[in-house]
Amino acid sequence: MSKTLVQPIGQKRLTNVSVIRLKKHGMRFEIACYKNKAGSWREGVEKDLDEVLQSHTVYSNVSKGVLAKSKDLVVAFGTDDQEKICLEVCQHHFAFFFPVIVN
Repeated sequence: MSKTLVQPIGQKRLTNVSVIRLKKHGMRFEIACYKNKAGSWREGVEKDLDEVLQSHTVYSNVSKGVLAKSKDLVVAFGTDDQEKICLEVCQHHFAFFFPVIVN
């Protein structure tokens, strides 16, 4: 038995994370965002979605790192394009939970 140190490769640590969830067609989809940037994007200060998202990946469980299946994405969203789905999840979440109030 060798005494070498084995370290995980390809493991991405999600720090300063805010998880945005969307339940659609009975399936839960999650994306990982930066906490402070998500608020800026919601208020319209931040325009670039790349600055808001930690990764352009749709998960079924962010904390465990479980990716959403491609066939589930097609059923729920009609496409498996991760960037379009991330944008839709963000827009739905912020429009539903933080509506813009016009005087």
